[in-house]
Amino acid sequence: MKVGDLVKYAVEAKGSGLNPDEGVLFGDRDARVKAVLVTWMATVDALREAKRQRCNIVLCHEQFYIVPQGRDMQPQQMTWPTNRNRVRAAEAGGITVLRLHGTLDQICIWDDFVAALGIPNPAPGTGYEKVLTIPPTKVRTLAQKVKKALGLKHVRVAGDLDKTVRRVGFPWGGLGLDSNIGYQAARIMQGAQVLIAGECDEYGMTFPVDAGVPIIETGHAVSENIGLRHFTTRLKKAFPDVPFVFYPKTVAFRHV
Repeated sequence: MKVGDLVKYAVEAKGSGLNPDEGVLFGDRDARVKAVLVTWMATVDALREAKRQRCNIVLCHEQFYIVPQGRDMQPQQMTWPTNRNRVRAAEAGGITVLRLHGTLDQICIWDDFVAALGIPNPAPGTGYEKVLTIPPTKVRTLAQKVKKALGLKHVRVAGDLDKTVRRVGFPWGGLGLDSNIGYQAARIMQGAQVLIAGECDEYGMTFPVDAGVPIIETGHAVSENIGLRHFTTRLKKAFPDVPFVFYPKTVAFRHV
């Protein structure tokens, strides 16, 4: 089995080809697969864990090289310590890094985020440009339900906590950031009365509030690790002779 077989499996599950930001980002495009570590981001810690687990493939969801949003890699950016340290860790482990980004969002990540929240999704597998309906609920009550469903001690909330809402949009992952504000706008125009997001910044939280729509932030990796764990299980079933390891320890912050 080669790394291309993982790509083929994902493409067939998605029903279309990879996106431009996906594919093998580092290492051997024809690598034979010994074992695979699946993770949200190929951080230095994740790459070192892959080496410890004797995984020669790291399948990640997010960027490998960190560059400014929406920009192409520039030569000098390879000298940034973050990028240099990741390359060194991958080289030390003989690791090939494969990224599946929007492909995994479509296959399972959005659906699994909504399912984990306990919100009915009548048509799973039909994309993520949706607003779903819940019983009339105050935002403060919904925030507590989100915390409990995801096992979180804290969530951030902006907007009217006493507003009663029924229609929910889900800007999972990084779609609560101002750089992806179009997704929020589309869901609000679609009738969302509240948003349950992955990662937000203050611009991204101010935008819906000024539209009269509260927003609840869970976390980027938090919202996507659910689907990545599920995808790891699917890969184990599809390739029973290959060891797959899920590495969830990629949440960058902690509450103190």
